[in-house]
Amino acid sequence: MSKVPKKKPQPYLYTGDPKPDTEEETDDIYNSKEREEMLDDDEITAAEEGFMKGREDEPPSKKKTAKNAVSHDDSVSVELAKEDSEDD
Repeated sequence: MSKVPKKKPQPYLYTGDPKPDTEEETDDIYNSKEREEMLDDDEITAAEEGFMKGREDEPPSKKKTAKNAVSHDDSVSVELAKEDSEDD
C-alpha cells in the first residue's frame, strides 16, 4: 500500500511589509513616555501633564459614585447662602 500524502493547507499569504522591531515615534501627547519627555522639555506644564495622566485613569464605579452622593452634605454652602441673602 502506498501512502497518499495529506493535502497541506495553503499558507497565509501576507502581502504587506513585515513590521520592524523598532518602536515608532508617536506624536500622541497622551502616551506616557511622550508626555514625560514634553514635561522635561518644558513643552507642557505640570498641570497639563496631570490632566493628561488623569485621562488614563478609569472613572470611579457607579456604585462608588452613588455611595459618595448619599453621604454628600451641603450644610456649609446652605449656611453661606443664608448669610448672603440676609446681608441684602
